[in-house]
Amino acid sequence: MPSNPTHEYDDLRMISPMTVSPMTSTGSLLEEAARIARHFARARLLPQARELERDGGGPQLIVLMRELATTLGLAELPAEVLANADFSGTLLYELTRVLPGFALSFGASLGLCGQSLLRRGTPDQQERWARSVLAFERIGCWALTEPEAGSDAFSLRTIARRVDGGFALSGEKSFITNAPIADVFVIFARIEGAPFDGQVRPFILERADAGLATGRPLDKMGMRASPTGSIYLDEARIPADRLLGDPEESGKRAAIETLLGERAGLSGMALGIIEESLQLATAYAKDRRQFGQPICTFQAVQLRLARMYAAQETVRALLERGRALVASGDASLAYFCAAKYTASTLATACALEAVQVLGGNGYTAEYRVEGLARDAKLLEIGGGTSDIQLLAVARELLKAGSS
Repeated sequence: MPSNPTHEYDDLRMISPMTVSPMTSTGSLLEEAARIARHFARARLLPQARELERDGGGPQLIVLMRELATTLGLAELPAEVLANADFSGTLLYELTRVLPGFALSFGASLGLCGQSLLRRGTPDQQERWARSVLAFERIGCWALTEPEAGSDAFSLRTIARRVDGGFALSGEKSFITNAPIADVFVIFARIEGAPFDGQVRPFILERADAGLATGRPLDKMGMRASPTGSIYLDEARIPADRLLGDPEESGKRAAIETLLGERAGLSGMALGIIEESLQLATAYAKDRRQFGQPICTFQAVQLRLARMYAAQETVRALLERGRALVASGDASLAYFCAAKYTASTLATACALEAVQVLGGNGYTAEYRVEGLARDAKLLEIGGGTSDIQLLAVARELLKAGSS
């Protein structure tokens, strides 16, 4: 019987934190970030993956996220680097190949919460909250979804009622990544009271705020290393300066832009799952013998590997095209929704193909593809379900056709 594939990496202590000088190119920066994240994932996450999944992340999740942040030197990196979507996307991709749940929590704090605070916050908000979240001194989460507003994301019942000196928030958020462990919360609520009555805006809350509570981590099918839970707001009073960013800016537009970034990030995670599934399945197929020969000589196995490779190249091309559209200013809602739908569907299919290649071993936790298959399914649900992605594409196509 073939052994579980392993990867040899040098001692993590040999990696010095990443530094950026005015002469550092974007390409060099991304390559260095990828190298550090790849090494960290194999040297530190892989040996603890099953423990992290069993404990729902547990305290060790925070320890490891902070360790990676220190190794990357996030506290010293300039704002333009930390706000770069390619930077966070590169980290997510490398981490996903080893433990998608860890990548999900790391990305929610760095990308959804930290980058929202950095890009939209006032200078004071950036200084007070963004830097500490981006450096992982504090863990962040981003909360839009509610029990009665999942796919219908903006039918919010969470209310921010104007009171003397600020707001009082009441409502519930559900299925929020990092909610059980977060220190800083970006929460969307509908304002009650002039001005902006009835409009959606993001607010900054902290764990210590009276009236804020979080539920226990959910027991989930996949992404078990990432704690997900609910946020409960009962007249949580916050000062007026906790309204994130410019009060005149549309909160709905801010949320949509963040959701588009999330969809791009989830597509990158899909590529990570596909590539790791293909690598594990290929190595196994070469090693595993049946009927006196490696199973990779059987045409049925070859076809599975070929389908996985085709999916890998499809998703890689989608991501490269997406980056080009963003760079040219031609990015569209339809494209990113279509890309997210395609990438997430193919990730689930490829992980299941890998399980089939490994047979009985693929159904056990020891060989990792079982976990990748469970984790991949979340990509078809989180950030908007596959059906919602397709409906958004259809609306955009029909809108364009009627103009």
